[in-house]
Amino acid sequence: MKRLFIICALISLPALRMMAEVDPNFYIYICFGQSNMEGNAQPETIDKTGIDNRFRLLATCNFSNPSRTKGNWYKATPPLVSPNGGLGPTDYFGRMMCESLPDSIRIGVIPVAMGGSPIQMFDKDLYQQQLQAHPGDWWATLAKNHYGGNPYGRIIEMAKKAQTVGVIKGILLHQGCSNCGDPNWPGMVKKIYNDMLTDLNLGADSVPLFVGEVEYAGAGTNAESGGCASHNTQVARIPSVIPTGHVVSAKDCPGNNADPWHFSAYGYRKLGARYAGEALYTLEQHLPYFSFHNYMFTLNKHCTFDDASRTLTAKTTGVGSAYWEYPHLADWSAFKYLVIKLKEPADPAAEVWIYKKNSIGCREIFNDRETIVIDIHHAKYSATELDPSLISKMLFRCPKGTKIVFDDIFLSNDEQYNPNPTAINGVETDDNAFRAPLYSLDGRLAEPRKLKAGIYINKGRKILVR
Repeated sequence: MKRLFIICALISLPALRMMAEVDPNFYIYICFGQSNMEGNAQPETIDKTGIDNRFRLLATCNFSNPSRTKGNWYKATPPLVSPNGGLGPTDYFGRMMCESLPDSIRIGVIPVAMGGSPIQMFDKDLYQQQLQAHPGDWWATLAKNHYGGNPYGRIIEMAKKAQTVGVIKGILLHQGCSNCGDPNWPGMVKKIYNDMLTDLNLGADSVPLFVGEVEYAGAGTNAESGGCASHNTQVARIPSVIPTGHVVSAKDCPGNNADPWHFSAYGYRKLGARYAGEALYTLEQHLPYFSFHNYMFTLNKHCTFDDASRTLTAKTTGVGSAYWEYPHLADWSAFKYLVIKLKEPADPAAEVWIYKKNSIGCREIFNDRETIVIDIHHAKYSATELDPSLISKMLFRCPKGTKIVFDDIFLSNDEQYNPNPTAINGVETDDNAFRAPLYSLDGRLAEPRKLKAGIYINKGRKILVR
């Protein structure tokens, strides 16, 4: 019995060692679909630079240029999916995740996609009949050349490898043009999603599905842009068919102006960032992003934004405005102050507007300042108070012909930013609201509920009561 015990213990050591190497802060996402997920835009200089080393790619096929070997991890530089792919939403999904999460968190992606592929090619029970029925189709050739003819099998193979080093946190899908308008499509997606969860021993509650909309009609100058826009009706059904399914909006994501189906590089940046926004929300870490990228700002027609210099410029034709929008509402309530730092004073009439849900809750005029601080728990617009737990939008306005040059924007609890350090804001009814003892300037103990106008001392601080 002793020998048997020793042998069993030795057999279990590699498994124990493997478990010890799993990094709970390595968040991994499966990304699959057809050509938009594969990436159809030519990467630009901005897309190849500034990539955080925390953003990692697990190669799911062999690449010649750049040189990559299936099953190895690499810095996530485009193309991510295959040698013949380009820039896609996965690129900026990973970038925004790294930008929004703590430095201790790494992001990994497992991408498998073929242009033109029907959703059935990812069904482990249907892919073979699809290949037999369409052996010469472009997507069938890609499936054979890159994934051994079994894209679903490659996803599971690579995902199991990834589970030895990190934790799968979600699944991204962008597909639909090859199944445009099919009312059975949401059900087919559900089966594939459930099969993945089962084969990888994952739970739906901890591994949500994120499904991107296809190009909207009118998203490009091509006369047929948004050729599959009607499929968004089926995408919208995903949350009702899959309780842990989330829709990623493609509204205002521009097309490539060359065909009816694909986004431009700018459109992919915007769409990828929206995938990240949905994923952050499910992680319960939906912090407000203050991301100085033009694809994160929604700009009106009267302004431009330059990423490199962080400059918002209003044209001479009207007031320029740009805003960050938080679809699931951002919660700022753990912080006291919103701090906006500029590289140079803006036009005195420049403004920031903060919205709670869809009503304005705060308006601050810059007044030629380089640092603007808003006490978010006591801010209001007219009679409407700002609710810092329900922030829907932050908008900047500058008069025509002027500019705002940003340095940094952040939330803080540091009292050095207190815009009114000697004042008591609002009326408190709690007996302990002022954290007694509270003393008048002549040293007498004061009763918090019976304070008269004047200056008081509380724990070494001067407090002005008006």
